[in-house]
Amino acid sequence: MDTYGSPVPSEFVMGDRLWFFEIIVGILVLVAVNFAFKKIVKHVRHRSLSVSHDWKEKIDQVLFLPFQILLWILGGTLVIEILGRRFDFSFFENYINAFRGTGFVLCVAWVLLRWKSVVQKDFLNKEHHHRKVDAGFVYVTGKILSIIIVVISLMVVLQIWGLNIAPLIAFGGIGAAAIGFASKDVIANFCSGLMLHINRPFMIGDSIYLPEQALEGNIEEIGWSLTTVRDKEKRPVYLPNSIFSHAQVINASRMTHRRIEEKVGVRYEDFSRIPELVDKLKTTIANYPDIDSHLPVLVVLNGFNQFTLDLYIDIYTLQTRYDKYLMVKHEILMLVYKELVEAGAEMPVPMLSIQGRLATEVPL
Repeated sequence: MDTYGSPVPSEFVMGDRLWFFEIIVGILVLVAVNFAFKKIVKHVRHRSLSVSHDWKEKIDQVLFLPFQILLWILGGTLVIEILGRRFDFSFFENYINAFRGTGFVLCVAWVLLRWKSVVQKDFLNKEHHHRKVDAGFVYVTGKILSIIIVVISLMVVLQIWGLNIAPLIAFGGIGAAAIGFASKDVIANFCSGLMLHINRPFMIGDSIYLPEQALEGNIEEIGWSLTTVRDKEKRPVYLPNSIFSHAQVINASRMTHRRIEEKVGVRYEDFSRIPELVDKLKTTIANYPDIDSHLPVLVVLNGFNQFTLDLYIDIYTLQTRYDKYLMVKHEILMLVYKELVEAGAEMPVPMLSIQGRLATEVPL
């Protein structure tokens, strides 16, 4: 009954209690969604384990915690919204949608960042990849993606709260231009480092040679502004990335072959043995396992020196590592000398002959 003794209609009593049932039903719906989500994620994870080994194995680690936080945000805002309507909290009613949208955007950004980290670790896992992976490129790509996700999320959040981001973008553009003019060298190094990671003329561990700087060594690190090279004396050399935008870079680690080029002198008395000797040398060298016989195997008489007939040898070995290349060259030179001896030819040795005060060189 009301204050005047009149009975209160039953629909008003039910309406007064309806807000409580709305809260209960909303929470039950969120619990049901949470239960269904866990079942789906576990099913996807178990299926990925039986099919392949990739980031899907850790999909539960990526989604569970952000989704739980999102459910708490939705549940909390639902309760606050219902209580606000019931007890006339105008403040919560005005900003509840903004709170809810902000929570949703932040949770999505959190999921993307966690997913990026898992995929990045998977790319760097050598057990899952037989090809060589550039760790520096993976790290830089991950950092760029993180920055993009954070910036876009902040812009969306500002838009949700009703802030006009157009003046902010314009002001940021002017500020960026001023900062860029003041620190053009730093930005040049950063942009050059980014292009190094995109074009990848070399990777960490590659052996490079810079003719203009007379520098040869191995790449140890490709940073945002500096690249570290360990030279032949095992000293670290720090190069600004902007150097590589105009410098000539020779990447020895990407060689397909190494060239062996030698001249061998033979006595003039062995001129008649040259054709047979050249044929035997070609056959012997071409049959050597580390020599690429698909490329030209050149063994020719190349010139007449003062005391010798010059045989020119030009071949290519499949061994690109420098130590292996030297061993192949050693074996080839041993084979050449052995064939010379078996053919009855000799290498002339200069001999000093003294006659009075005159000294002349004559071949032995």
